[in-house]
Amino acid sequence: MKAFSFTCRETPALSDAADCATFDLRGYIDAHTVIEFEKTVNSVIEAGTHCIILDISGLSYISSAGIGAMMGLTRKLNQLSGELILLNPTPKVYAILDGLGFTKIFKIANSENEAMEKIRSRAPA
Repeated sequence: MKAFSFTCRETPALSDAADCATFDLRGYIDAHTVIEFEKTVNSVIEAGTHCIILDISGLSYISSAGIGAMMGLTRKLNQLSGELILLNPTPKVYAILDGLGFTKIFKIANSENEAMEKIRSRAPA
């Protein structure tokens, strides 16, 4: 098994909202594994998808490099009036994010429906 892997799938468009892409992350994300992930997500954003959901239920660990990459994506998407949602963090990953204060910065959802509600609430009227 690879240390880190991810897949990307389109998420159906919401009315009055941009198309979304969901990335399913598995394994651990650190300085060695974050580069390819960051490049791929940035290329999706540059292609016009400004709603990104990161399903982190398959992550067993996230380092400061992984958190830094997610912060960079959040900043970039905010500048584009986009959205980054972290979906289904494991208790271990949630504890890391919470212990460092990032649960106050990142939007976190515990289900796809909750993620869609967070996106809808930000969509223009």
